[in-house]
Amino acid sequence: MKKRYLIHLAIGLLAIAGILSPGGVSDWLQARAQWFLTWFDWLTLAISSGAVVACLAAAIGPWGRLRLGPDTEEPEFSRISWFAMLFAAGMGAGLVFWGAAEPLIFTVSPPPGGAPAQTPAAIRDAYALTMFHWALQAWAIYAAAALAVGYMAFRAGKPPLPSVVFPFLPAWAKIAVDMVALLAVIFGVVASLGQGGLQMGAGAERISGIDGLDGPMVRVVIVIVLAAVFLASAWGGLKRGIEPLSNLNMVIAIALALFVFTAGPTWRLVGDIALMAGAYVQQILPLSVELRPEGPPRDWTRAWSLTYFLWWVAWTPFVSVFIARISRGRTIREFILGVVLVPCLVTLIWFGVFGGTAVWLQLTQGVDLGVSDFATAPAATYALLEHLPLTMLAQIAAFALIFIFMVTSADSGAYVMAMFSARTHTVPPRLERLFWGAMLALLTIGAMLADQGQDATRAFAVVGAIPLTILMAAQIGVAGVAIVRDWRRRAED
Repeated sequence: MKKRYLIHLAIGLLAIAGILSPGGVSDWLQARAQWFLTWFDWLTLAISSGAVVACLAAAIGPWGRLRLGPDTEEPEFSRISWFAMLFAAGMGAGLVFWGAAEPLIFTVSPPPGGAPAQTPAAIRDAYALTMFHWALQAWAIYAAAALAVGYMAFRAGKPPLPSVVFPFLPAWAKIAVDMVALLAVIFGVVASLGQGGLQMGAGAERISGIDGLDGPMVRVVIVIVLAAVFLASAWGGLKRGIEPLSNLNMVIAIALALFVFTAGPTWRLVGDIALMAGAYVQQILPLSVELRPEGPPRDWTRAWSLTYFLWWVAWTPFVSVFIARISRGRTIREFILGVVLVPCLVTLIWFGVFGGTAVWLQLTQGVDLGVSDFATAPAATYALLEHLPLTMLAQIAAFALIFIFMVTSADSGAYVMAMFSARTHTVPPRLERLFWGAMLALLTIGAMLADQGQDATRAFAVVGAIPLTILMAAQIGVAGVAIVRDWRRRAED
């Protein structure tokens, strides 16, 4: 057996174990996740905030004119398709999942030691925390890792693998780097697919009106149908699979957001978007450098903020390579502005519209959406839409949006994992893409069968991020030195 197939065997065995003993695998993952969050919470915050600083330096420095690739190369994709694929791969399904839920949860159940629940101060803090989790830190983590991989790969004419950032390593060490990244991709994507499966299960129950429909077996059926679609998309590749699906999803997302904006309290939502932006700007610095005191406040930070950041880190090998792959030919400055600022603006509008509508319904209209914690979050978007016109049509659109976002995420993940395992292909073999797509489906089914639900899926992401925290910091440092060196050489010439 070729050595590179050992990783296929290992993941296949893990998938089988996850289905045969979902509780045992889940318990083990949650214990590892809790250990890391307890002892290395400071490192998680430092890396996420450091990524923001690295992106700022890359964008404003004179080296921003350098390209990801040869100096004369032009981008392969239009800006619209580029933005659509960035968003679909990065966190599209997560925004649909948390858009209404997160601001409302933080408003009715603020962090320990925070403002009193359901007060204007609680709303303001909830908006700031939501943006803290989803905006600059998240997209800077993606962008910094993607810039490192894309620049080092395309300037040297090599495949965009995580190991390409370290040309000085021996061959066995490069393989080890790529395999660690592959494992992280699997865990991160499974976590998001599991979360999406939970929301689609809640949607099936709400749309059909059948109580009790949202159960493990229905979620498994949803994942099987999803797998069939994303495996077909994976067979098609970027041009015939991921790109058209991403463009379709962007249209549905814009239509759904516009519907909620116009059918909801429109002028209040304009104010909520402004309030969210102001609260975020005001609180971003202290949130980025301070951990809450030990006890319930710090436990809350670990369970929410730091888990989010580790989730983004777990996705970096997948998202960074995918973003690098679709961004070839763009300058560093254009790349940073496109990958960080544009998604942050869309994130602000999305949470302002959906979160603002949820808060308005519950606090001023007396509507109990039944959302207060992790367990109740999957139904939030559907519950919100029940109190707006055209309920059935809007809920079906939300269901379709989540489904396609999950397809593009899984498809992109399978594509990148195939690149890692094949190691020599910018366009990886179809059979490799299909194998990793199947593994994603099986592992997600195992997570769906675990009793812990969301706790199990979140543990997948945290454990996947553990080996990547140091690797990502090293990638940013090595690539930064290379970019400055190339700029100096070019300036001297």
